[in-house]
Amino acid sequence: MKPSHWLMSYDLYERHQVVGRMIAAHRRADYRVLDVGGRVNLLSQFTACRVTSVNVDGSADVHYAGHRLPFADEAFDLVTAIDTLEHLPRSGRLSFVRECLRVSRQALILAAPFGSQGHQEAEARLNALFERLVGAPHRYLSEHVRYGLPDMREIQSLIEQSGARFSNLLFAGDYRRECAFFEAIVRNSTHRNAPKRIRPRLVAWIWHLRSRAILNPVKVTDHPLPHTNRFYLELLKPCATSSPAEPASLAAT
Repeated sequence: MKPSHWLMSYDLYERHQVVGRMIAAHRRADYRVLDVGGRVNLLSQFTACRVTSVNVDGSADVHYAGHRLPFADEAFDLVTAIDTLEHLPRSGRLSFVRECLRVSRQALILAAPFGSQGHQEAEARLNALFERLVGAPHRYLSEHVRYGLPDMREIQSLIEQSGARFSNLLFAGDYRRECAFFEAIVRNSTHRNAPKRIRPRLVAWIWHLRSRAILNPVKVTDHPLPHTNRFYLELLKPCATSSPAEPASLAAT
């Protein structure tokens, strides 16, 4: 882990670190990578490849309208979409995956929160808590709840219908830790009615510290655990060669 990543939130660090290792498994530093839904200079911190980000909110290198990507077929060697899929209606996810594959020459790497029943219920509860305390739904959680998180059945369906070849499916994180951190911050510091006393602020600061990447090693498995937070799916273009990545090679400390 680079010193610049020590104080990054574990959740943000994990998703980019694992995807960065999946990119590295291709053993090509000259690959051109498109990060769909990414931000400027974020994924590029985790790979030696040249990364172009594209997003609908103006935070990326390229802005697009959210439908057809403004690039030619196979314009990039690899395409990634990190925590983007869950912000789309289920009916639009397959077409999104196919569009990402269209502009990729080699492979598509998808990362998204894993939709176990416990994870779905926890996020619904947190979104309701946020709305009650702040007075409005959470920008991102509300879309998770409205559209639903991808579960194993949907992941398998995307694999089968995408037109690509399955390469790798990995899992990491614990949604209980992320939910506990989110709840502590919401209850103690992020809304107009948050307590102004020292103790609640100290509690929020402690949770902030506990959530940093340096204190939380990334543990990757090839199967979902009872409280898995996120999945990582790699799909190969039909003409591409298999990726050499193995779950054990992605484990990090």
